[in-house]
Amino acid sequence: MSKNSLLYKGVLEEDSFDNYLSRESASICQFLHFLYIDDIAKHVERTFYTNKSWHFKYSVSSMIKLFVVKCFRKLSYDKTISSLSEEEAILLSFFDENGQIKLPSGGTLHHFVKYRLGEEGVNEIMMLLGEKILKLSQEKEAKIDSTPLEASRYDKHADYNPHYECKMDKAHITMVGTYPVFMTHTKGVAGDSPELINHIEALKNMNADLELYSADGGYDSFLNHSDIWYHLNAKPIISYASNAVTNKEGEEERINHWVNKKWKLGGDIHAPMDNKLKFLYKLEEKNKSGFI
Repeated sequence: MSKNSLLYKGVLEEDSFDNYLSRESASICQFLHFLYIDDIAKHVERTFYTNKSWHFKYSVSSMIKLFVVKCFRKLSYDKTISSLSEEEAILLSFFDENGQIKLPSGGTLHHFVKYRLGEEGVNEIMMLLGEKILKLSQEKEAKIDSTPLEASRYDKHADYNPHYECKMDKAHITMVGTYPVFMTHTKGVAGDSPELINHIEALKNMNADLELYSADGGYDSFLNHSDIWYHLNAKPIISYASNAVTNKEGEEERINHWVNKKWKLGGDIHAPMDNKLKFLYKLEEKNKSGFI
């Protein structure tokens, strides 16, 4: 089927990115079709293709999007290729000048990801994609949660998690609106709370403009609340753990006590509360670094 006949059927009918964002039934390929990443592709060409005479058999932007589809569908490289319909191939721009479908093999996609990009390149691209999605979605609320990645019962490296009653790893995912923008991977019995700072730093590097960042009780800690507020300028919405206790150091009287005690370092008890909290946070950061 040619590109033009698909256009006639309305597969690529005139539409907007915002319209697709509002559709719950929009597929990953429809979403990626409206995600402009030519600038990211050019960066990949300059950084990872040192031979200036390199001939690109497939569009780099299309290959990046195809890798995103692989991750989203959790398929092997070969099965990712075979899972694409003709319409989806068109949406990802896998067609030649005559409008004929031209898909890479699973091995070609694997080589692009593992050997051309490598781990460093993949991480860099995912950060750039996350930043672009943040800008396009204009969502102001983020949420972090972990999900089990079940392993084979014969896996010698995966941990047995008694809560889920299986061997597993964990994926810690930050969603902005309905879109995942960052993920970290840990062992199956690793705690959720320590992973939060990695996500906060990633969102900060993506220039995220958030108002709220929510999480379940597994992330409830005095430090996590302060990290979200200080680094992202967002309100932390973290469910209380069942055994949560009130930290007296977070009460206004104790905050004023510590600000006043550090007056020689610039503490001002008459400053607005936000300023006093930022002062104490910076002081704690310096203390951790051994500067004071």
